[in-house]
Amino acid sequence: MFLGPAIKQIRSSKGISQSILADGIMSRSNLSRFEGGKYYPGYDKLILLLDKLEMSLEELLFLHNGYAQPEKRTLHLSLVEVANRYEFGKVRTISYECRSLYEVTRTEAYYHLYLLGQGFLIQYQREDEIRQLSELAEEIKPYLMGADIWYLYEFKLLNNFLFTLSSGDAIFFGRRAADEFDKYHDFAESRTIQQHLMQNIAKICLKEQNYEQSLFFLMKALPLADKTNLLYDKIVTLVYYEITLLCLKHKVDTDQLLSYLDILRQLEFTGSYDALQQVCRLHLPDIF
Repeated sequence: MFLGPAIKQIRSSKGISQSILADGIMSRSNLSRFEGGKYYPGYDKLILLLDKLEMSLEELLFLHNGYAQPEKRTLHLSLVEVANRYEFGKVRTISYECRSLYEVTRTEAYYHLYLLGQGFLIQYQREDEIRQLSELAEEIKPYLMGADIWYLYEFKLLNNFLFTLSSGDAIFFGRRAADEFDKYHDFAESRTIQQHLMQNIAKICLKEQNYEQSLFFLMKALPLADKTNLLYDKIVTLVYYEITLLCLKHKVDTDQLLSYLDILRQLEFTGSYDALQQVCRLHLPDIF
């Protein structure tokens, strides 16, 4: 993979000369050879060049691939899209494609995408090669247990496969995720996945009427909703938080809960508003 031409394109578009970009990193002649595809610098020097260009490696690869996302990302998005449209034949086709790519490359992420596709089919009673969600869980749990340190991929993987886990397993891995997240405190790009994961596990706990555990994960999710500046996520998290506090008898006043629901209604998040009203009726029948 020759990234030099992409570096040249970025440098030129920003009006930066070769001598300025190369200064302190490599000789200007080596930069010229790199941009011409005749020399490849060490990874440390590539990172320094990108830092000077205010460019991430992910964005560089996106540009290098002609404004196309990496194949794994494209397959994941396609899989979720066709599942949301109930196009089960396409879910099966993409799932098989991911398995074939795994067999060729031995890249585990492709196998996980195959499993995810099989999971979508099971969810909608279209079982294929794998028949039970528990079979998927038994594939994912050893992977998560075997990782000494979790990185963003492991957090995303857990979030993607929560629907296959028992509430006990979701809590177990969720608490480990909460501990692992501490290392990512200052990494802004991780906050959205952290917030979604903590909120999703809290919802599982709430469904099981495990309000204490739900509160634990909601307390983790709320500060992250502030930091991500995602208004919708924050309001939904606050709704679950208020429901949990009321179920635990930590408060009796429903004004805050009703106000958050009303915000969703006014912002025309009708589907979420109706779904959360149902959650309220289930857990707070005396109030709703």
